[in-house]
Amino acid sequence: MVASAPATALPSAWRSPRLRDDFLLSRAVGAFQAGFPADALLGAEALCRRHADLVAPALLRAVILQSLGSSLSAAAWLRAWRRDPQDPNMQDKLLAAWLAAGEPARVASLAPALLPRRCRAGNHASLLAHAQSAGLAPAGACWRNGADIEGMLFDATPATSLLLHDEHSGQHYEVRLEGARFRFAPPHPHGVWSLALPGAGACLPGSPLVFAAPRPASAAPAPAPAAPLTVLVPLYRGLEQAQACVASVLASLPANRIEARLLLIDDASGESALSAWLDTLEAHPRVSVLRNRYNLGFIESVNRGLRHCAGHDVLLLNADTLVHGDWLERLRAALYRAPDIGSVTPWSNNGEISSFPDIARAAPVPDPARLRQLDEAAAALQREGATVDVEVPACCGFAMLMRAGALAAIGTLDGAALERGYGEEVDWCLRARAAGYRHVVATGVFVAHAGGVSFGAEKHLRVQQNRAVLVARYPDYYPQYQRFLRTDPLAAARAALAVRAGGAEAPMPAAQPAAPACAPGTSAASSCTRIALWRHRIGSPQAAQVLALARLVAARKDDSVRLLVIGEVSELLWGTGVVDALPAATRHGEALLGDTELLSIGACAVVLVCEGDDVPAGIDTVRLGPAFDARYWFSAWLGVPPAAAAPFRFAQAGAR
Repeated sequence: MVASAPATALPSAWRSPRLRDDFLLSRAVGAFQAGFPADALLGAEALCRRHADLVAPALLRAVILQSLGSSLSAAAWLRAWRRDPQDPNMQDKLLAAWLAAGEPARVASLAPALLPRRCRAGNHASLLAHAQSAGLAPAGACWRNGADIEGMLFDATPATSLLLHDEHSGQHYEVRLEGARFRFAPPHPHGVWSLALPGAGACLPGSPLVFAAPRPASAAPAPAPAAPLTVLVPLYRGLEQAQACVASVLASLPANRIEARLLLIDDASGESALSAWLDTLEAHPRVSVLRNRYNLGFIESVNRGLRHCAGHDVLLLNADTLVHGDWLERLRAALYRAPDIGSVTPWSNNGEISSFPDIARAAPVPDPARLRQLDEAAAALQREGATVDVEVPACCGFAMLMRAGALAAIGTLDGAALERGYGEEVDWCLRARAAGYRHVVATGVFVAHAGGVSFGAEKHLRVQQNRAVLVARYPDYYPQYQRFLRTDPLAAARAALAVRAGGAEAPMPAAQPAAPACAPGTSAASSCTRIALWRHRIGSPQAAQVLALARLVAARKDDSVRLLVIGEVSELLWGTGVVDALPAATRHGEALLGDTELLSIGACAVVLVCEGDDVPAGIDTVRLGPAFDARYWFSAWLGVPPAAAAPFRFAQAGAR
């Protein structure tokens, strides 16, 4: 950032924690405009790490990296778009960045999901151009408008017609159009409609248009005997993971006394190898395969499967999971421990509320040997009475066993209000809860889950859309969810599993991209030289000397030196006015640039490292031990005798 004035002249916004970030954003913009992109990038990255939901810092970071010709530019635009995925300008910037980076497949994957809303608003021309540059030739788009179907064709002729396919009944209708824009009422008001041009292999973006809402909840449940069980796996892409998932399920069936069946749904996969593999499974006596004519998305694919196995307990299982042993027996036992349990979900390395070893944090997928160890440990603990199942606000849909009685009472997933995927299991669980059902984590079962295979970038669009529906419908749900995370009723069971299973789960790596922030052979201009503080912690034994050093820097007459603090910063340290501060990168945060890369961007001449901390490789470092004296070290670093340095009053003992 542009170097500050002395601390006595600091603006009030800098001194105010409430106003500081707005001021820092404004100053970062000013630094970029003044020709100091390194200063601006440090400020933007810091704000992105502190505020995962703010658009402006992410937008600034993307603009800076693009101006520097960085190979991280496309990743920066993706991060910015994720914060406001409905913004047309942000969409166009992201698609343009992908095209510039030579990634047309990503454009082709996301653009169709964006088309319906853009066509409806009439601002689709630039999006269509990006799609065509990626090799797509979409025929048009469609959307719901009240009780009607509305849409647009890009190359309509006077005699154009559309085929209307009812995904519920399988019936086809032909609709004749009179122009590029169309609007008509569907043949009946409760269908799931796919629209396509005659002879087209794919339906119009926006399909399916879902008008069929699930049935409302009925009275509280009555005890019922166990129903037949179907494992339902929707498939769209990811052949290797799908094969591993299905193989693990089939291998587990002999260990389960339940006569479960496996229902696979091919959601019009574009991967011919996946469809060919499904052909080989159709002869298996315990496998059924349904094939969607058009891509329906996760929700309506599941709903098709639920209708197919009506009256069954249904286990929704993601295609990127792995199972072990008599897992079905144990999940079924958890479901029928009480007549009012509507659904159960197991432990997982990536299961949101039921994640292990940390709640709501993904861990790497365990290998088969580790999965067996975890699953058998979970089963043994429950057999011994050391753990019990725990009620949760809602189950996670990666592996969720749904009671037949609950499905009969409240119906299927809500594809009318929720688009394609994400949040549908929460909505179903909360509708079931309103009907008198509870939901639990089956602490005697562990299922491995990779996560994020099918949707790609479209996930962020659907999360925002569907989360808004859930917030409007269930205003108390997210506060309840956050309260569960804070109190963690699963903590005792999780700790018992950690002890029994032994070993340790490998941590997910922190975000440390290998790509540099600048194009090869270039560097970002900085307004000053910086001294870096690596992994600084408030309250550390070295904190007083760090504060002393900052005050020495602030006392200088020129602005050529600043501190870059990676870690924690106290208000006293902020108050010196010479600190650029960034939280350390973590695997859960919004870091795009690695901490080591920041040292280069910030023109850091030296890095001060607390004793005991790992030292960044290949960088001049100084250890902050008990013998470190800020005044004498800084004087030596400047190349002046200590007596010639600016006068300084040492901080009192215990200063932060």
